[in-house]
Amino acid sequence: MSSMTKKTLAKAVLASIAALTSLTAHAFGFECVTGSVAPGSTAAGCTAEGASLASWDLTGNVLTIRNAAGAANGSVITGISFDSIVGQTVSLSALQGPGVLYTTGGGANLPASMGWSVDFEFSPDKRPVTNGINAGEALAFDLSGVSLADVHSGAFKFGVHIQALTGDRSEKLINLTPAVPEPESYAMVLAGVVVVGGVLRRRQLQR
Repeated sequence: MSSMTKKTLAKAVLASIAALTSLTAHAFGFECVTGSVAPGSTAAGCTAEGASLASWDLTGNVLTIRNAAGAANGSVITGISFDSIVGQTVSLSALQGPGVLYTTGGGANLPASMGWSVDFEFSPDKRPVTNGINAGEALAFDLSGVSLADVHSGAFKFGVHIQALTGDRSEKLINLTPAVPEPESYAMVLAGVVVVGGVLRRRQLQR
């Protein structure tokens, strides 16, 4: 096999690996479970605002929770709670983004009616608006014994408290269960590798 053919095949394999990764590594969302009443307002319950700002992703063993609000938005994610099973652990990553400072304890204080067994809780250190996850910021956690399949099955779940929404409201959000990629998606990517390999092989035999 010529060096050019090897390079082309290598590029095809790398592209396929990237495609497979993209099937599982992307941002996921939250859904609101309860919302507060704004002072002087009769509005209560959930809106779409909190869920439109918060997102999360799991890359390897690192879970990152983000606030996608624009710079002028005053919303802040404060308490965060995790419900896990035996063998799973959660800790704050050693390296955090500037302006974000969390400590253990506090948590999201999710409704008791959800029946969660909260095993790990985190909250901003001292002043929430200063040290919480403000607009454009993120907070990373190191997980152990947790996979995306655990999140999908509900064996590992988490919730956040987002505050300073429109009308000085706040909402409690929980992670949306990510969809598991269909087997057909993986099959299509792998089939692409086979096709490219076959084409390169035929070109080599024709020389």
